[in-house]
Formats: sequence, structure tokens, C-alpha cells
Amino acid sequence: MLLQPPPYAPTRLDPLSYAAPSRIQAFLCPVGPVSRPRFLDFVRRLEDTAVIRLGDVTPDPRPERMMFSPLGFPDGMIVYNFTTTADTHNHILEDLELHRRTLVVFGLADYNNITDVKSLSTSIGQLQEQNVQAVIHKIILFDCPLEQNQLPSPDFICVPSAQSSRITSMRTVLGDLTSSFLAELPFLIKLSEAADTLASPLSRDDDYNSVILHSSHVPYSRSSPSGSTSSLGSSAGKDNRMSYPLSHHTERQRMRRKGRSMKMTANVYLLAGRTHDAMREYVEAFNVLKSVNDHLWHASSIEGIGICMLILSHLGVPFTIPSVVLPQTSTGPTSERKDIPEPPQLIDLLPQMTNTILSLYNRSQNFPGESLPQVAYVETILRTANLLTCTCLAGGWTTSARAAAVLSKPIPETALSMNHLHYNKMSVLAWITAAQAVKLDAVDAVDAASILTGIATAYGRLGCYRKRAFVLRQLVLELTPRISQARQLAQTLRSRSERSDDEDASDNISAVRAASWDFGVLSVLDNLCGIYGVSTGSLEINATFGWKDVQKSILKTCIVLCQTLPDPVGVVKYTTLLFKLAHTDLSIDEQLSLARNMRDSYRSAQTVGSRDFEDEYWDPYLVREIAVVDSSLWAMPKFVKLARNKSIEPNGPFIYNPFEKKDDLCEGKQVLVLDEPVEFRVLVQNPFAFELDVRAISLVGNGASFSSDVISFMAPARKLYPVSIYLTPTSAGTLNITGCLFQIYGCKETVIAIRPMQALITPSLRIKLAGLDARTPDETAGPSMVPGRELQIEVIPALPVLRVNRISLAQSSIMLLHGERRRFKIGLGNVSDKVSVTSLSLAFTDSTTESLTAALASTPRSDSNRYEIEVFLYNRPALRCITDLSQIEIPPNGEIEIEIEVYGKRGLTAAGIQISYSHYDGSEAESETAIGMYVRTLSLDINVSVNTSIEVASIDFVPFSFDMPIVKDGDMHSTTPLLLGFLKKIGIPYDEMENYCLMLLDLRNLWPSQLVVDLSSLSSGDSWVITRTIQSGHVTRFLVPVRRIKDIDTSIAIPSLAPPKQFTRVDPNKINGLRKPVMWTPEVERAVYWFREELLKVMSGRWRYSLDGEDEAREGSIELRDVRITPQMVDIVRVEDIVVDVRFEESAHVRKCGRKHWVVDPDTFMTMVVTVTSCSKSELTSGILRVQPTVRNLPQSSAMDVNLKIIFNGILQQPVLDIAAGESRAIETDCVALVRGEYEVVASFEHTSDGFGGKRYVGREKAVISVR
Repeated sequence: MLLQPPPYAPTRLDPLSYAAPSRIQAFLCPVGPVSRPRFLDFVRRLEDTAVIRLGDVTPDPRPERMMFSPLGFPDGMIVYNFTTTADTHNHILEDLELHRRTLVVFGLADYNNITDVKSLSTSIGQLQEQNVQAVIHKIILFDCPLEQNQLPSPDFICVPSAQSSRITSMRTVLGDLTSSFLAELPFLIKLSEAADTLASPLSRDDDYNSVILHSSHVPYSRSSPSGSTSSLGSSAGKDNRMSYPLSHHTERQRMRRKGRSMKMTANVYLLAGRTHDAMREYVEAFNVLKSVNDHLWHASSIEGIGICMLILSHLGVPFTIPSVVLPQTSTGPTSERKDIPEPPQLIDLLPQMTNTILSLYNRSQNFPGESLPQVAYVETILRTANLLTCTCLAGGWTTSARAAAVLSKPIPETALSMNHLHYNKMSVLAWITAAQAVKLDAVDAVDAASILTGIATAYGRLGCYRKRAFVLRQLVLELTPRISQARQLAQTLRSRSERSDDEDASDNISAVRAASWDFGVLSVLDNLCGIYGVSTGSLEINATFGWKDVQKSILKTCIVLCQTLPDPVGVVKYTTLLFKLAHTDLSIDEQLSLARNMRDSYRSAQTVGSRDFEDEYWDPYLVREIAVVDSSLWAMPKFVKLARNKSIEPNGPFIYNPFEKKDDLCEGKQVLVLDEPVEFRVLVQNPFAFELDVRAISLVGNGASFSSDVISFMAPARKLYPVSIYLTPTSAGTLNITGCLFQIYGCKETVIAIRPMQALITPSLRIKLAGLDARTPDETAGPSMVPGRELQIEVIPALPVLRVNRISLAQSSIMLLHGERRRFKIGLGNVSDKVSVTSLSLAFTDSTTESLTAALASTPRSDSNRYEIEVFLYNRPALRCITDLSQIEIPPNGEIEIEIEVYGKRGLTAAGIQISYSHYDGSEAESETAIGMYVRTLSLDINVSVNTSIEVASIDFVPFSFDMPIVKDGDMHSTTPLLLGFLKKIGIPYDEMENYCLMLLDLRNLWPSQLVVDLSSLSSGDSWVITRTIQSGHVTRFLVPVRRIKDIDTSIAIPSLAPPKQFTRVDPNKINGLRKPVMWTPEVERAVYWFREELLKVMSGRWRYSLDGEDEAREGSIELRDVRITPQMVDIVRVEDIVVDVRFEESAHVRKCGRKHWVVDPDTFMTMVVTVTSCSKSELTSGILRVQPTVRNLPQSSAMDVNLKIIFNGILQQPVLDIAAGESRAIETDCVALVRGEYEVVASFEHTSDGFGGKRYVGREKAVISVR
């Protein structure tokens, strides 16, 4: 029993319909080379015209073939029951119920696959040999363009293709075949009359083949809705041959033989559509069989009368209810009855007739060999139940109810009162319960499946889903061992038939053929799964109810049943459902076994030609992640702002404003370029214990159009497996990647969304639903899956693509000396065919950046050390571009050359060049706050090796000494000639010597070859260049005169070259919570920093060398920032704000013998002049001038005692007020030396403009007087 029509038959005939015995069994088989889809299409075309009206059939003019002429009842109809499986397991019932015999055999051939039609002539003979009892054997050639007279035999029938056929073409062909069938029926009657006997179903000695799995010692009971029952033992195991030779007939036996022959004739009339004649013959047979107490055939004739009345009622043909079937309680002569009774009288009469039939069937069990098989008994009950079901669903004995009972037409929905429907429903359930009460122990697998499926269908049509679930589960549990045992028995009988050379023995085996179960078993199992809450995709049943363990058990049972049949389509389907439902609860061995059986079944299903039976893949979390892969060849472009439309600054007065609105165009948005392939990384999960055979995978999405590559791979077991897929956008816009399209072996194409987490959303409170309400969808009844996410990508118009065509460096490597600069060239080519490069810029990175940045952030440093690191980080770039890129443009397929300079920086090992380029026409990207363009970056790495050259070994400063004697006196050697010669050589006047100091700079050559060093100084118009050659590994000292520095404001803080940051108040003595190292006070540190910076401005140095054979000499600069000075050096270099100078005026008694040395006669007066000069920027300076004479060359404790040796006219300290900037004020004091010897005079000035205790300035040189 099929619960639903198959895909190729919109309205399939119900085999348990009340009018099913009136249909002709027609066997369809393929002939010649024909594919399964084509064969099923041919079957569908025949089933569409299964009902043939007798008025449309051409009668056969031959007199001997006119017995069943369609002219006898033009309003009648013939109904074909087309089947693709020969029904041989119920052949014992063919005499009693002729509709079970295959009377028509059609071989279906595809003309397109046949080279010669005559080659099929032998197929006719094969069909006749295999189907001896059939009346006609024909071969139908589909899509045949030939005429009928062009065929080699009348047994070949041509059917044009569906495109060239008219509406009535197929009906005409089937009408001609019906004419041939009716012409052959008289011979069937003659054969039955010539036979010695018409045996009852269980009166043959070959019952062994017809009662598979039947136990002869187990009693079975039968019941009817009226309650009458009988319990009789089965005689299937005995020899109950019921044969009555005509030579030995008694009168009783002769009448029984006559009645059975009349009943056989009535069966033929019923199949031929001559319903009036059939009912007449049934009535006559009824009278004869009743008189001889032939209960079995008597009951069958009553059933035939009921079928005839139903068909005539459906056709609308007037008829008279035979009096033999009227209830015994009816009164009045039958001649006074109306010809057309009211419909309710017939619908009430038919169940009563069925009760009578069942009673006669039960009585027949008392006679040996006259018992009826259980399958026929149950089918009689189910046919009546289906009749009453149609009446119940149609709301009464209506036209739609009769059409549904005769031709299985669908019943339109009607609005009925609950009381009326409930009454009818209860009466129908009584009949279904009677059929269910019959034990099926003696019924073979096919008949048991048909009966249980029919019972389940009846329950389902009435809405009794719980009862249907019980019956279907019973069907599955009983069917599996029955089929397995039947297969074993079939193999045994097949081996017996081979030993006995009985070729037809195997045809009588009740074996289940897979073709007959392609739809029927799957529909039954689908209903069973749906009832227990397993959604199969074909039923609209909610899958949120039921117990998981029970569902898993049901699915395993379905798989075992499909393997036993075998039904490979069902194995694939229910294995998929089991993996989807409970893959986490399956052991490793179970998973491997299921996967292996699924692969074998899928291969078998494809071999037999099954198509479109796959289900979707079971794991919705297959795709865990999809991401764009960054590629050095196809770098993702970035959006760069060009301008803002806002009238105020982006951040106002703040460096950072957290409330400023961000532009989405610039942050975190992935971008693809039109017509350029991009690699995507798909992370696939396989939590199962077996490998996953992915035959095809591609990306799917919406928005902008694109094309995706299709690849295949094997996902390893229990792994997360990354897969690379290339995608090419074909239109600009927003592209949303929603998931992947998978074609997995054994499954149909499935679109799986991106779900990063394999978890369930926490469900709402689950409330158990009562009754059938649990089958209605309820979103809150169970958990739901994690929603899939989308990968949103912007597809922009086409951009140019640059490639490095050449580079002037060998193997992209260069060797430099420290301080050396060298240049190389890069050739860039635009490989784009349509877009030019209109904007080009370069950015550089080097290996020193990371170490310098780490040095800044690692430990606390002083401000001066921090500044030094920042200088090398920000102001000493390792690379720079020489070529002007402001007006550059690279046309499509064009090329340019760029020149780059490399600087030999200490610690440089590698460098990178980022070439950013784009095509901008003013309309690429635009928003409310910014406009810009998409920029691509091309990276180029070069290897750099920097060797040491010249380094600073040490430095010191020495002031020029002014106390050197001019003439040679005694043993003292004068240095005056040497000093004068040096000053003359460097061009410093002797009188200006006090404005200079001498820098002693030691340089070391670390290069293996000698280097020529040029050291230069340029300040205030003075220029000196000192050139020396330094041998490898040697240290050479350079004496460099330096003009002393003045006008330096050391109160300015040491600057920072780092980018500005948001201001926060911190302890100036701490960095990152750690205290800074303190070497000097902040004032001293600032003074050292600013004087060192001033020195570095006026000093420079370069080195050069050339080897033999080289055209150009290599040269570079000396890194003088390695110079470190101390506060003592600063005191030598700097010019104080207040300069105090002491001198004596020359006279007859005072003679000058050196820059600061005078010879004085004793006891003579002399004038001491102290000059105070203001070099500061202050307008007025005031202070106290102090003069301190001492005895030369004595300890400090004794040198201060000069009171009786030199007498001064006045005091030695006095105020000096309001000295203007740049003004010099002289203070004269007279004195006299009383004691011979040498004395030193030092003057100091204490600044008091801001009060006492100010800064004190001491004269740099001491005035020396020798009293002789």
C-alpha cells in the first residue's frame, strides 16, 4: 500500500480500493537498451491514461471474438493497474480472484537506442515464455516516428514522442491495445471451461511456495466488525488436493463446477468493463454456489456483486439491486422496488454484504482445502474500510466519494459537523480494528507489508496518527526478519530448481524486488520517522518533539530494513538522518560502519540508475570560518583620505578626541578589486571518525556578482581542515559571502552557512504539549541553531597592478661602509591593460627601527639619551627616494624607473620599500566627512650589509694658555714660537686667542684599508679643514680650533622628535613608573645638550678611499654624534654672560712680558684695571666686583697672606651697577708692591640683579706680576 503517490504518478490507484478487483493487472518491463529515468517516464505516460472508456475502443469484427465486445456496454470502462513487478507470490488466488493474474504484458522500448527494430522480435517470444498466463504480449516503441505498417509485426506498437504527440495520442494507442485484449478474452473463458477443475486457493499440493513463513500448527482467528469469530486450524501443511474429474462428477460436484465457471466468467466480464453482464453472471453463480454450499466461491460472488453496484453507481447507470444480496428482513416483492435506489441504501448495504462475506469465509474454514488465505481475508475488510473512509471524508455518499472509491481520486475538503464526522469515524475504525486483529503469522513478507501499510494508511486518513505510528513500527520490526528468511528460502529453492531443471520454480518464490520498494517502503518509513519526530524533508511534521533515543532506534531499524530488502536509496537516506540527529552519540565503530554501508549503497543506487535521491549534508556547522588570505602578489587595497569637508580641525585643540566620529571607510573594511582573483581560506570541520569526500566546494553569496572556483578534497577525520578557494568579482558593489555550496559524496548539493561556533542557542522554557498539538510547529518548543553570519566585502572598480621588472642591485643586496651613501634603480611596470597609475609614493622601513623603538620603551633614559635615540630613529633614514614622484604617471603596460639612495646606518641589515600607488580621478570613494582613493602597496625587500669605517675614539677641549713667556729665560723653554706658529697656520690672531679653544678629537680607522679623513669646522666666518690619512686599525688625533660659544639659552627643555601624544601629568623624574638615571642636575644636562648641539652644527667630517682599478672613490660621512662632552668641557667652550678681565697699565716701572704677565719694580706705584663686560641678553646687569690677590706658587693657606706685601688704594670689592648688554665697564685701582716675588690677581663678579646669592662669574685668566 502506497501512502503517497510516487513522483512520476500524480494520482496512483489504491490497491486496497473497494473497486480494485475490477482492474486489469498489466506488467511493464524494459526491452532493449533503455535507461531507468526513461523507463519511468514511459510508465508515467501509460499511467496517465490508465482508464479507458469502452465507447472509445474499436471492437474486433470477428464473430468468435465478439463475446466481450465494447459495444455491449459503451458506458463501461476498463482500468489498468500498471506494475513494474510481476506478482507471482499470490498465484494460488488467481482462479478465485482473477484480478491478481497478470493478463497483459507490455515491453517498453526506447526507439532512440535501437538500431534495428527486427532485433526485438525475439523479445516477444521471451515475454510469452516468462508470462504464459497473460492474454496479450506487446512491445511498445516510444518516440518511434514509424507508421504501424512499417513495423515487422503487429505485436509492435509505435508511440510518438511527447513533443509530437497530441492529447489523445497515448489514449488512442492504449485503446487499440484494449481492443486486442478484449478480442483474446473469449479464449480465456474456453481455457477455463476446458480445465478439469477450478481449485480453491489452498487445495493444491504446491502450497509450499505460497505460504512462506506459515506455521501449520498455529491457529489463527478472524473477526468481523459484527463480532462473529471462528478459530480453525490451518491445513496448509497437508495434501488437500481438491480435484473433481468430469467422469466422476456427482450432481453436487457438477453444480459446484458450473457455479465456479460462471463466477470465472463474471470475473472476466468485470475486468472487460461489461459491468451489467458481470453482475448478471455473479447473481447466477451466487444461486448455484449457494445451493451446493460452496461458501468460499459463494462469498467471492457476493463481493463481485457489490463491486458491480459500486461501479454502476459511479458511472451513473441505472441498475436494480439483486434480491439475493438484500437483507433477510426486507419485506415486499422485489418487483415493486425502484430501479435506482437511493445512494444511502447502497452505502448501508455494502457493509452488510461484507459482513456476510466474512461470515462465509469463516464457515469455509470447516471444509478441508476450502479455507481462504489470510491476505485475501484482511484485504476484504480493508477494502470496505476504505470505502467507508471515502464516504466519511467526503461528507456522505457523494460523487467525490464514489470517484475516490473507484478511481482513487482525491477528495476535496468539506465542512462537516463534529457529531456527524465522529459517528462515521467510529464506525470506520471498527472495520480497521477488525483487520488489525487478524494475525499475520502465516503471511509472507510482501503481503504482510501490504496489509500493515494499508491499515496504517487508513488510520492516517482518519487522523489517528498514534495508531498509525504503532502499526508502522510493527511493520518495520516484523518485515526485517521476514525478508531475511524469505531470501534464504529463495536461495534454497533456487538451488533445488537447478537440480531438477525446473526453470519456473524460481518465479514462484515470494522474493522482494528492490524496484517495487523504491517508493513504497520509503514512504512508509518516512511516515514512521515523522510520527516519532524525525523530519525527513518529505513530511511537514515538526521535529522538536519526541525522545532522541527512540528516534535513533527508529532510524537504525529503518537502515537495517533497507539493507535487508535491499533498498540502497533508503540506506543512504536514513543514514543521513541518523548522522544529522545523533552523530555525537554514535561510537567510532558505529560511525565507520554506517559510513562504509552508506558509500556502498550510494554506489549501488547509482549503478541501477537511481537519480535525485540524495539528501542534504547532515552537519550544519561544516563551515567554521571564511576569510580573505593576504597575498604578497595580490595585496588588498586600503582607503586613504584626501581631504575633509568639515570646517574645523578633526580633533580641535586636543591631540586625541575619543568622541570624534570615525569614518567606516578607513577602518576594518575588506576590499576586493574588480576582475582580480582573490584567495579565500575556508575552515572546514569534520568531527566524524571517517574521512569526508568533498567532490565539489564553491563560495556562494549575494550582492555583487562573482565567479568561484570549484575544488575537491578529502577532509581528514576529527580535524579542522583549511581549504583555499579563489574568487573573482565580476561587478562592483557590496559582496556578501554567506557560505559554501558543497557536493559531498552520498549527499546532494547543500548550501552551508558560516557558523563559527558549534553550539545551540539557549532555548526558552520547554513546555510539553499534549496530544497531536506536539506535531504543530512551535518556535519555542526546542532549541535552534546558531544563526549563520555573512562576510561583507566591498568590490571596488579596477585598479592598476605594479610589478618590479628589474633592480640594479645584484640579488637585491648591497654592501656599505658606515656613513656611506649609494644609489640604485628600480624598474616598475604596470601590468594592467586598462588602468593607469596616477599616484605613486614610497615608504621605507629598516631593521634598526625595531631595536631603536624597543630601546626607547624598554628602560628609563635621560632626556639627552632619549633625544639621541630619536635622532637615529627619525632623522637618520636608511633609504630615501631621489626621483621626483609628484607628477609621475604610468600608463597601462607602461614602465618607469625610480632611483633610491641607501645610507650606511649602524646596525642596518635589511630594508624594505613599500610602493603605494593608485588611480585617482576624483570619484573613487566619497562620504560625508572625507573623500579619498583606494591605494595598493607593493613591497620590495633588500639585504644590506654595513661595515664599520671611522669611529670617534675620544674627545677633549683645551683652552689656549696666556701665561706662556715670550722670551727664553734661563732653563725655561718658551712655547711661544710653537703657539705663534700654530695660530698663524690656522689663521687666528694672537690677540683673539682667548675667543677660541682647542678640540682634541681622536679618530680610529676600523676598515682594513687606509682612509683619508677630512675634518672641517665652520663658525662665524671661520673655516678650517684638516686632512689626515689614517692607517687601518690606527688612532689619529686631530687638533681643531673651535670658537668659543656664547648666547646659548640653556633654560630651554630638551626637545623630543617623537610624534606628539595625549598630554598626561607625570613625574618628570620617572618614566613608565621607574625613576630615571640621574648623572647631572637638569640644568647641567640641558647645558651639556645645547652646547653639544651647537658644536655639532659647526663640525663635520668625511672619509674617502679608492682601490686600484676602481673608477670612483668611495666616500662617506663620519658620525660625530658619537661625541660625548662633560660639564668641564662646556666651561671651556662657553663664553660666560659676564666676562671679568684684569690687567695692569704699562709705565716706566711696569713692563709687559706676556699676554697676562707683567714685570714690576718694587716700591713703585702701578694701576690695576678690572674690566667687566656684559655678554648676556639682559638689558641691565648689576653685581659686586671682587678682586683677590694671592702669592703665586704657594699653598692656598699661605697664598692668601698678601696684606704686607701689596698695598691697594681702596677696597677690593665694590658694586658695579646697571651694566648694559654688550657694555664694558673698567674699574681702576692703584697699588704698590713692597716685597719681591710673583703674585696672581683674580677678579670675580657676583650677579645681584635678582638679589644676593646670584651667580658668580670668575675671570678665566689670572693676571701675573713679577716684582723684581
